[in-house]
Amino acid sequence: MRRAIGVLLVGLVFAMGAAAERGPIVIFSDADFTAENGVIGGTGTPGDPYLIVGWQVRVSSGDLYGIRIEGTTASFVVRGCMVTGAMDTRGAAIYLANTSGGTVEDCTVTDSINGMLIRTSRDITVRDNFLGVRGIGLQVLGLEKEHFRHAVEPTNTVNGQEVRYYYGLSNQTLEDVAAGYIMLAACRDVTLRGAKIDRGDGIMIVLSEGVRIENADISRAQGNGILIFSSPGTVVVNSPRIANCTQAGISVLLSDGVHIENCGVYANQIEGIVVNGSDGVVIRNNVFAANPVGVRITGGAQDTLIQQGLFYQNRHGVEIETSRGAVVELCAFTESDVAVFIEGGASHPRVAYSSMVQVGYGISSVASYGLYERNLIARANIGIIFEEAYSQATPTDNVVRHNVLYRCTDSLYFGTETTGTQIYENILWGHSRAARDLGKNTWAPYGRGNWYSDYAGRDADGDGIGDLPIPFGGGGQDPAPLMDRGFYPGLPGVVGTMHDRVLTLEDASGKRVSLSARVAALPHERFIGFQGIPVEMGKDLAILFVFEEPVPSQFHMKNVFLPLDIVFFAVDGAFLGRNTMEADSKDLYGAADPFTMALEVPAGVLAEHGLGREIRLIANP
Repeated sequence: MRRAIGVLLVGLVFAMGAAAERGPIVIFSDADFTAENGVIGGTGTPGDPYLIVGWQVRVSSGDLYGIRIEGTTASFVVRGCMVTGAMDTRGAAIYLANTSGGTVEDCTVTDSINGMLIRTSRDITVRDNFLGVRGIGLQVLGLEKEHFRHAVEPTNTVNGQEVRYYYGLSNQTLEDVAAGYIMLAACRDVTLRGAKIDRGDGIMIVLSEGVRIENADISRAQGNGILIFSSPGTVVVNSPRIANCTQAGISVLLSDGVHIENCGVYANQIEGIVVNGSDGVVIRNNVFAANPVGVRITGGAQDTLIQQGLFYQNRHGVEIETSRGAVVELCAFTESDVAVFIEGGASHPRVAYSSMVQVGYGISSVASYGLYERNLIARANIGIIFEEAYSQATPTDNVVRHNVLYRCTDSLYFGTETTGTQIYENILWGHSRAARDLGKNTWAPYGRGNWYSDYAGRDADGDGIGDLPIPFGGGGQDPAPLMDRGFYPGLPGVVGTMHDRVLTLEDASGKRVSLSARVAALPHERFIGFQGIPVEMGKDLAILFVFEEPVPSQFHMKNVFLPLDIVFFAVDGAFLGRNTMEADSKDLYGAADPFTMALEVPAGVLAEHGLGREIRLIANP
C-alpha cells in the first residue's frame, strides 16, 4: 500500500511539473499581465508578484522574442519556463525593456541565437537560468547607472559557464575570473586580473571609472571581446589573446582616455579595436593579425594615438573615419590591402615613422590638413594615394614629405579633388611610375622637390637641383627634382626610430670589434627588421634583435632586399649559431637552441672586420 501511494505521489509531481506548450508571451503594459499572456497568479505587488510559470514557449519563424515584457511597473516573476526557437539575430528568447522589479529564475533557453536581453530596466533579479545559445547569452543595455542596477547571480550560465555581474564595486581586485560573461557596471577603481572567456559573451565595462583589465584571455566571444562604454580612464594591458570575436576584439564607445597596451588582437570578425566618439585614446605596442580592420577610429573621436603597432594580414591596418587629430606612428604593416585608410570625414591626421611593406596601398587618404612624413613604403601597388572622391570629399592642404617609397608600381597619386597638397623631399625609388597628379597641388613649395631614382636630367649650375622639371600624368610637375639623396636624414620608417647601441664582438681567437647596431626590442621592431629597406640604405645597417626570454623562433627574408648574416646569442652573449640568409628567400633560419639575441648584418660585413665564424657578444645592450 505504501508503495502504491509513493507511485501516485511521483505521478502527481511529474504531472504538475510538466510544461504546457504555447507561443510567445508578449506584455506591453501592466494591463497585459493576463491569463491569455501566460499569467497564472499574483496581483503585481512586490509581495504578490504576477507569476508566469512553467511554460514551454516555442518561437515561430518571423517572431523576434519568446517572452517579451516591456513598459511595465508591476512586479512579476518568470519561473521555470523553457524557450526554444528564437532564431532571429535581431531578437532574443527573453526580452525585458523599460521595466522594473521583475525576476527571471530557473528558466532554460535552447535552440536560439540570443538568450536574454535586458534593456533600460531597473532592479531585475536574474538567477538559476541556463542560456544555451548560438549567439549572445546575456546582454544588459542602458544609458544610466540605474539601468544596470540588477541582481544577476553567478548561478546563471551561458553555455554552461557562469555569469559574473558586478555593480557598484569600488577599490577592489578580482582575480582569475573564468566565466561566460563578465559585467562591471557603475564601478570605480576596480582591477580585473586574469579573466578568461571562451565562447561566452565577453567583458563589458559600463558607466565606470578607473577600471583596469590585466592579463585577460578572450576567445570566440559572441559579440565584442571587451566593450568599454562611457567608462573614462579604462586600461587594458598585457592581454596576449583577444581573438575570434564575432564583432570587435575591443570596442571603446564614449570613453575618453582609454589606454590599450601590450595586447594581441587576432582574427576578430569586424575590427580588432574600434574607437567611437572617444577622445585621447592611446593604443600602443599591440599586435593585430587577420582582422578585417586592425583599428578603426570613428564617431568624431579626437586625438587618438596608435603607436608601435604590429599589423599583419589585416585587410586594412588602420581606418580613420570621422575624427580629428588621429596619429599613426612607429607602426609596422605587411600584407594588407591598405595599411592606413583615411576617409573624408577625418581632419588633421598624422602618419609618421611607419613601415608599410607588401601592401596594395601604403596610405590611402581623402582627409584634409594631414601630415605624412618619414614613412617607408615598399612593394606597394601605390605608395601614397589621394583617391578620387567623386565629390564626396575635397582633400585640402595636406603635406607629404620625407617619405621613402621603394619598389612601388606607382609611388604617388593625387586625384581630381585634391588641392593644396605640398609634396617635397621624398625619395621615389625603383618605381614603374613616379607619380600622377590630376588635382591642383604644390610640388617643391620651398624650392626643393623630390629625388627620383630614374631622373636623367642635368644640373648645369651645380645647385643640387635638376635643370629639367618632371611632368606627371594629369598635368602636375615637379619643378625642382633633387640630384642626390644626401639630404635625407637617417633611415625611414620603424628602423629609423630604433635606438643605437655600440656592441663589442669577440671571435674564438680573441679578436674584438666594436659595431654600431640598431636595437629591435619591441614586437613591431623585431617584426619589421630589414623588411623594405632599400639595398643602398641597408649596406651600413646592423640590427640586434632582443627577446625578453629565450625563444626558438626562426627568421625569414621575405621583403628583405639584400643578403644578411645572422648570429644567435644566449642571454650571456655566448655563441649559439650562425647563418647566411639569401635576399627575399622563402627559407627560414634559426638556431639549434633557444636564443635571447640575434644580430643581423649585411652578408660579409663580419668577415670584413676580420672576425671568425664563432662570435660572442661582450657588451649587451
